[in-house]
Amino acid sequence: MRGRVADVDEFLYSCGLEVLHPGGLEKTDEMARMCGVGRGKRVLDVGCGKGVTACYLAQKYGCVVVGVDASERMVEYARELASRRGLGDRVSFKVADAHSLPFGDESFDIVIAECTTVMLDKERAFREFLRVLKPGGCLGDLEMIWRREPPRELVERAREVWGGFETMTLEKWVELLEGVGLVDIRAVDFSDEIRSMWKAFIRELGIWGVVRMACKLLLRPDVLRAMREYADIFSRYGDYIGYAYFVGRKPQKGCRA
Repeated sequence: MRGRVADVDEFLYSCGLEVLHPGGLEKTDEMARMCGVGRGKRVLDVGCGKGVTACYLAQKYGCVVVGVDASERMVEYARELASRRGLGDRVSFKVADAHSLPFGDESFDIVIAECTTVMLDKERAFREFLRVLKPGGCLGDLEMIWRREPPRELVERAREVWGGFETMTLEKWVELLEGVGLVDIRAVDFSDEIRSMWKAFIRELGIWGVVRMACKLLLRPDVLRAMREYADIFSRYGDYIGYAYFVGRKPQKGCRA
């Protein structure tokens, strides 16, 4: 099932979409500024995908960004993007498992994830993020949330269709982040700003982009089936689906959380 999600993401990228997470680079920017991203900072982008966020942050803020993703193909795309934008000296990418990052303790000033931890063992992943984060550093995570407690059939359907996807309400996300040791947690719910991700994708693609995507879908019945299942979840359960980002800080050494 994880392969199906990756196939859909790769298909959407191939159609010309640059950013697949809700809120686009506008919300990435808000979260980055809240995390203190700036010149001289070392940033880890977990689940970097095609490298758009990593390149955007390096270009806008002058920081150094390392992106990791489980997909070799995504990492190849990301490296090509960084090369085209002339960012090879500030951006690098690695294939890596988010549960076991190939970096030493306290290697980064900031860790960022977008639409990634919903697919991971959250407690393991967050503890690994904190391991590589410097004391006093910030962690930012942007994810889909439940706006209220969902029915069991929605939880099971989302897990099945989205390959292990598991999210929580805003309050439970905050509890989890507190439980792994983050402090000064701020949660920003922007659910009301995004009524339909599909409509946002269509606006980004434009009419001819949508036509090209429709033609491509005729050659990818597997992706078409998956996208229909996605659309059905949003149609049936859209009132439960929301979006938020969270920013927390790793305590300084010797300080109690």
